[in-house]
Amino acid sequence: MLQHEKEVMIDFLNKEGMKIIQRADYFNFSLDSVLVSEFLTINRGTKKIVDLGTGNGSIPMLLSRRSKSHITGIEIQEVSADLARRNIEINSLEEQVDIIHDNMKSWKDHFRPNSVDAVITNPPFFKFEGNKELLNDLDQLTYARHEITANLEDIISTASGLLRDRGYFTMVHRPDRMIEILDVMRRYNISPKRLQFCHSKLGKEAKIILVEGIKYGGEGLRVLPPLYTHDTNGKYSREVLEMFK
Repeated sequence: MLQHEKEVMIDFLNKEGMKIIQRADYFNFSLDSVLVSEFLTINRGTKKIVDLGTGNGSIPMLLSRRSKSHITGIEIQEVSADLARRNIEINSLEEQVDIIHDNMKSWKDHFRPNSVDAVITNPPFFKFEGNKELLNDLDQLTYARHEITANLEDIISTASGLLRDRGYFTMVHRPDRMIEILDVMRRYNISPKRLQFCHSKLGKEAKIILVEGIKYGGEGLRVLPPLYTHDTNGKYSREVLEMFK
């Protein structure tokens, strides 16, 4: 199943029987993927989920343990999309999960508008304003971390086009872009409904935020208690360990 000298296959967290193939020179799944996968609201009406920028397919894999919904991951990088497909295959998830190799902005080639119940994403965090010195040496990591192929507005406008009325949009991002995120969500008719600040440990500034909105969801934003990912000894917190189960 391994096809490149830099590929490795490892156990996927503590998910019984699950494996994941990763490459050292491509973006690998992180705690952010776990947090956003747990944050997504899934209910009886959730039948179709789309993951924008799925990478090697870690979010669909995580969601498959939470839901029987059909999940589609969209990934622009050919190598990452191939890794995602093989990860779906080795975990026997082909009937539940599809992987599309394409730019998310071409979503109309694959979906009817307003046909998806939930959209989730762990997107590139950093704006690109033309300073190449700020970019990673490897193009593939640049695309995963910087807004080269799709920016924040592209992601949210795509989510809005995909979502049915009252569908859920869930994202992990950086706190310093929170105001921009909320503004763009509202511009595309996604009402911010839940927000959570995530800290590495008590006393540290928030490193990431989790935000969820509902298309045409009306007013009213809940700010949840902060989530601490590590305890004072630097080990994963009880809350995070529960997610790993």
